[in-house]
This record gives sequence, C-alpha cells and structure tokens, in this order.
Amino acid sequence: MPLKHTVEEVQLKNGAKGLLIHVPGTTSVRYEVQFRAGNNYAKDKRISQVAHILEHMSFGPNEKFDSLEAFSQEFSKNGAYSNAWTGSTDMVYTADAALMEWDRILDLQELAITKPKYPQAILDTEKGNVREEIIGYANDHGRILWQRIMREAGLERWYDPEELETIDAVTLRDIKDHYKRTHTLKNMRFVFAGDIKKHRKAIIKRLEGWKLPDGKQLPLGMEKYQSTGLVHVKRSELPNLSFNIYFFLNRPLTRRELRAMNVLTHILTDTMHSRIWGTARSRGICYGMGSWCGTGPNGISEFGLGGQVSFDNAKELFELIIKQLKIVSTEGISKAELDQAKEYRLGAMQMGTETVRALAGWYSDMYYDYDTIDYVNSMPALIKGTTEEEIKSLAHEFLTSGVWSFGGIGNIGKAELKKHYDLFAKALKEG
Repeated sequence: MPLKHTVEEVQLKNGAKGLLIHVPGTTSVRYEVQFRAGNNYAKDKRISQVAHILEHMSFGPNEKFDSLEAFSQEFSKNGAYSNAWTGSTDMVYTADAALMEWDRILDLQELAITKPKYPQAILDTEKGNVREEIIGYANDHGRILWQRIMREAGLERWYDPEELETIDAVTLRDIKDHYKRTHTLKNMRFVFAGDIKKHRKAIIKRLEGWKLPDGKQLPLGMEKYQSTGLVHVKRSELPNLSFNIYFFLNRPLTRRELRAMNVLTHILTDTMHSRIWGTARSRGICYGMGSWCGTGPNGISEFGLGGQVSFDNAKELFELIIKQLKIVSTEGISKAELDQAKEYRLGAMQMGTETVRALAGWYSDMYYDYDTIDYVNSMPALIKGTTEEEIKSLAHEFLTSGVWSFGGIGNIGKAELKKHYDLFAKALKEG
C-alpha cells in the first residue's frame, strides 16, 4: 500500500504556495521547490541554455559560503543530498535529508535559492560542465531521434548541436536577469514530504521569510502538433534500427483518460504476455520495446511506441504493431485482459508510492503544471473504473487524429525506412 499520508495545500502570505505531505512514522524528508524558469522562458533563443547554466550554478557560492565545495561539504555532512534539474518549463531544486535535520537543510536550501552569488569564475566553470553534458548526449541515439521528431512535429525544440552554440553567448547579466524574472514568490511552488506535521508552523514561518520579489506566475506556452511524416536519421555506426512512432492529440487528457491509456500501454508492451512486445519476444524478433502515453502542460497529448529492432526483423515487428493497434482501436480488448491490467496497475501504483521521495514525486507531477492535487488514494477507483469502451475509444481517437510521426535512426537509407513508414501510412489511411 502507499505510505499512509495526508496532503495539505498551503497558501503563504508572501504569495508562494505548495503542498505539505504529512507521512507519519518516516525518518526522512523530501523538499522540492519549483519555478517556471525552464528553457522556454529564456529571453532570447540565442541564449537558450541560460536556464540550464543557472541551474548548474545553483549550489555554488551564496551569502554564507564562498564556494560550491564549502556549501556541498556543509549540506551533505549527515548524508543529505541536493540536486536540481531543468526542463522546458520547470526548474526544480530538490533535497533529501534525515528528519532530525529538516530545519538545517531547509535553511541551506533557502540560502541556495534566495541568496546566491554568481561570480564569473563559476559561470565559466559551469559553461564547461553544461557543454560536456550536452556533448555526451551525442551517444544517446533515442534522444537524437526524439528531438528530430518533436521539431518536425511543430514544437520549438533545438537540437543539441544548436544548443551548444548558445552557451558562449550567455553572460552574467543574462544569468542574473533570468534569475530575477523567474525566481519570484508567486512563480514558486513547493512540495515537502515526511513526518513533518509537528513542524508545520515552523516550516511555514521559514518559507514566509524567504526574500524574493513578489513577481507573478509565468504562463505556460500552448503548442500544437502537426503531422510530420517520415523522420530519418542516418547513423552508419548503428547495426540496428531505433524507432519511434507517435500519435498526437491537440488536447490534454483527463486524469481518467490518462489512467485508461496507461492500462492500454501495459496490455500492449509491459509484459512477456503483452500483445505486441510479448508476442515479438516469443517470435525472437525484438528484445526490447515499450509504449507510453502522456499529456503535458502545453495542452497536447501523445501516445507512442518505440524500441530497437534488427533490420531483418523490422518489417515483421511493424506489421505486428499495426495489426494490434488496429484490433484495439476497432474491436477493443477483452475483459480478461482489462482485469489483469487493472491488477497490475494497482500493484505498480502501490509499490511506486512506498517512499517519502516517491510520494513527493507523485504529487509534484500534477501540481507544478496545473496547481492540481492528484490524490494517490483516488487512483484505485479511477483504475478500477476503467472500461473496455474507454480504451477502445481513446485508441481510436489517437489513431484517427491524422497527426502522427514515424522516425528511425540507424544504418539505414531513407528509401528503405520509407518502406516501413508506408506500412503505417497505409494502415492509418484505411482506418
């Protein structure tokens, strides 16, 4: 079962707001502080890595500590861990610590977030680290393919080589400006989890003392997918084909619809008895693949399948995928499949929320994007309530939306890859 807990939304007097997740009997705490400060909020695309570099500088010198090393030594002395990450929308600061030092770690987080110092030497160092990170992505062939598909689908995404070219242009003035525009109280959300109920008043008092500008919550950018057709990336060093096929909807999914699609992806690819991957593995034609469905704060949703396959087995695998997708969207699934998938999803949900960190991650997922509390305890009813008709209807909507993409990366020519694309195009046209 998920850890026993209660969730309280707190609106601070200073304009920030967030969730306090009270988890009795636990001995660790998880702190997350989020700002809409990701790459999409760069003032100019020519400095699009400004958010990423700012994130790297987050735990450097501040009002009390003169160096990253000194701050790190103090922060981690009792096993505490700090990190931060940046996406297209979010910049999130995280910390894990023992309950016994919740206040010390929260004070150090306050220092890092509200009283940073940005010396030129640290900027130069972190430019180098960001450059090394992005260069390393050249070995991530799935990422390369994903970037190409998203760009051609109409989203404003830069390829990693293009991002590299923006690093040198970022100045200290850009860093300070991005921080000032995005790190404001009304643009701040937080999720704290642990056995913190008796510390509630002290936590709120500390947070209300954070010194940041009032500001405003920055808006989410709305986007729209377009059908991209074939996306081909030639990599002569790859002995097989990495592929993705995406189906897009230019609308968000509801929580109920998203849970229904999660049941479907399980039926398609999650187990050795699944319709697509299980069957492909039993034939010896595909060792690894998966499927997923998501909806984002940009107002759009995607249903995708991807994996790796040898060139000799690609046609057979793609024909299997097409066959099963058509069956699901026109005939649906069986009650036995649905019941088994529900049991799996219920168990996975329970196992996935058995730690303080996992609970915080569950709630932050919806809260940061939508200011919505996605209660763990409401999930069993949603999963149990999923019907065969819902799954069939959603699969049909994705497959008939007319907005889709097929992409592949490997040592394969475009003409050969197009033969596989044409299999999908023909099937989708036939409905």
